[in-house]
Amino acid sequence: MQALIMFFAELCWLRRTPQQLPASETLFVVVLLADLLVGMLVGVSAGIGWWPSLLQALAEIALTLAALYVALSAVRHARRFLQTATALLGAGALLGLLALVPLGLQPTGSRETELAALGALLFLALVVWSLVVTGHILRHAFVIGLGQGVAIALAFELFAVALIGALFGGG
Repeated sequence: MQALIMFFAELCWLRRTPQQLPASETLFVVVLLADLLVGMLVGVSAGIGWWPSLLQALAEIALTLAALYVALSAVRHARRFLQTATALLGAGALLGLLALVPLGLQPTGSRETELAALGALLFLALVVWSLVVTGHILRHAFVIGLGQGVAIALAFELFAVALIGALFGGG
């Protein structure tokens, strides 16, 4: 388990690639469940109830996996789906765990504090880094440049946030 966590940490530092993961359905399911759990924890930490958090996490994962499969199939790289999906979900779970720190710095009252501002800045930095990590994974899956991968990640994230927001009333 520690080796797996280290792999995803190195993936998030752009030192590993998705093709270095085994194409394992079991690993995919384990990482999918971890990402689902972390997504739910992030939602609850952001002030959303556990049930809406679970539904939103499920919707985001389903949207991500469906878009990834369609895109990989369109460029005739469907065989890369399992490793790429596992990499995206594993990196997402690890970065989601890190997001719990800045979310925990939010004030419990209505007062803004320097700690809350620090939390917001850390969260923004984490979002930007998440886009870079996703771009890194996509560049290897689609054989494109990092900038192109980040642009695709940003476009997808904006689309996903808008769609999830519309489906669930913005949280």
